[in-house]
Formats: sequence, structure tokens, C-alpha cells
Amino acid sequence: MSKRLFQHTKHQEHCPQCEAILQIKQGKKGLFLGCSNYPACDYIKPLHPHNESKVLKNLAQNCPECGHILQLKQGSYGMFIGCSNYPECRFIVHEEQETTEQPIVCPECQLGELVARRGRQGKTFYGCNQYPKCKFTLAQKPHLITCPQCQTLGAILKKEEENHRTWLCINKSCQHSFKTTI
Repeated sequence: MSKRLFQHTKHQEHCPQCEAILQIKQGKKGLFLGCSNYPACDYIKPLHPHNESKVLKNLAQNCPECGHILQLKQGSYGMFIGCSNYPECRFIVHEEQETTEQPIVCPECQLGELVARRGRQGKTFYGCNQYPKCKFTLAQKPHLITCPQCQTLGAILKKEEENHRTWLCINKSCQHSFKTTI
């Protein structure tokens, strides 16, 4: 047997914009093909479609906008319900946020309110609704407790024991830790 079992074959793809050779590059969303003539040419081609959602189940309900079947899908931000006629119809079902509590004013900008948001991995965090002007965020849910030191309305629960709770002020210039009795 004169031919080797595994042979290295080089496959070169050329850029459709400038005809330079495309190279495999690493980005924050994974591998992609990028033009070797960068920054003069900014052509990129994803190797894996990360932005597409995976259909988990067809649902019995129809889309209220176009009448097609709704589907349970897995996307980059977690599971959601969307129309099967995507991208022609972009209907998705949003979770209804409970607004029974008084809103907490952002301690940083004093203009916005703290609202629940979802991160890239689907984890909930709380941030100012004036984003991108104000980039204040909290990893935990803020509660309507007034800090005894700076009088800021808002604290996060750090520890809960049998007869008292330990709180931390959400004002990053204060961050006073205090206890309340149950």
C-alpha cells in the first residue's frame, strides 16, 4: 500500500469581495472564516449558525398575527415560544412581568428604575432601564428596604436566619450591611 491512510489535503476558500484567502479565526461566538486581507476587507462567514433556534415541540395554538402554528424553541437566551413562519412572521410570546411592587429607583443615575433582565445564558439579573446611558446592574433581586445609613430605597438579601435577615445596600458608594428582625 503506497498511499497513506490519512492524507493532509488543503482546501482554500477565497473571499467573494476581494479574492484573498479566507482564514479560520476565533471570535466571542466561536470559529468563523475571515478574510486574510483584514482590515482592508471585512468579510466574515460563520462556520456554525449560532443565532438559529432549535424547534423542540409544535404547539396546539396558532399565531395571532399570521395563523401558523406556534412552536416551543430553544434559542441562545433559553426557551421561548415563537411562530413557525419565522422569519416572515416574528411573533414571540413574552413573559408577563409582575408589576405589583413599587419600582426601585436606580441608585446610580436617579432617573431610571431597576427592572429584571435576562443575560446571555438565560440567567436573570436586575439593571437600570436607562441602559446604555446607565450601566448599573445587580445579580440579585432588590427589595423595598431603606438603608439606615444613606436612606437609599433598595437592598439585597444576603442572609436569612431564624429571627433576623441581613441586608446589603444597593448603593455602590454605601454598601452598608444591616440586620432586620423577622
